[in-house]
Amino acid sequence: MSAFRNALQDYQLSNLGYEGTRYTWQKGRTPSTNIRERLDRGVANAAWWDLFSNYSVSHLTHSFSDHCPILVNTTTSVPRSNSSHMFRFDVNWILEDDIENLIRST
Repeated sequence: MSAFRNALQDYQLSNLGYEGTRYTWQKGRTPSTNIRERLDRGVANAAWWDLFSNYSVSHLTHSFSDHCPILVNTTTSVPRSNSSHMFRFDVNWILEDDIENLIRST
């Protein structure tokens, strides 16, 4: 996971958010053994947001796989501001040692 987090940081990729079901993966068929997680995500950098400011990300219903398909629609009817991309908070940021100092300095 450390290498993956580093790749996200190196390429300045942020989570795009989503619409639809809360989880993208599940295992176990009975309530006592069922595990659900949001493993799959759409990510992008600021340059992508500049190109596709009217996007949406949807978690679709799965049938055969244990993962939900993710649809990234770049032509939604909900316009977003072109001047800057929407701020998204990544919960993993709170795991960074210097996050408090970064927030204070910003």
